[in-house]
Amino acid sequence: MTLALIVYLVFTALPAISSLSGAAFASWAILTIFGTFFGLIAKTSYEGDDTVWNWVKAVLLKRWAKYAIACLVIANLVPTKEVTAYMLGAYGVQTIAENEKVQELGAEGLDVLQSLMKKAKAEIEAADGSAAPKEKAN
Repeated sequence: MTLALIVYLVFTALPAISSLSGAAFASWAILTIFGTFFGLIAKTSYEGDDTVWNWVKAVLLKRWAKYAIACLVIANLVPTKEVTAYMLGAYGVQTIAENEKVQELGAEGLDVLQSLMKKAKAEIEAADGSAAPKEKAN
């Protein structure tokens, strides 16, 4: 069940988080551009009344900017499907490699290969030793 939940999160939740964070940042950026534009227009049009400009500075440029930057960071740090698949694969390989039975089996397999290599090398050397005198005789 855990693997199914991880696959579900990788293919649904992570892309949704990334998309929503990007959309939130884009919304803030658009709102800030228009707010700054209209705030400056209001400031220059109404010399004594800086209410709109003060709101733009206090809310859009200071308070919401923190959240927008956090959304931008989250949107860029959430791994993609491909990166998450690589991470899961690496975790699986690491888990298998750390298993004691797998390490014992690998050691036994390596011993068998070494003995077969020694046997094959001895047979090749024996065959070369017996073939050498025949070549000299010819």
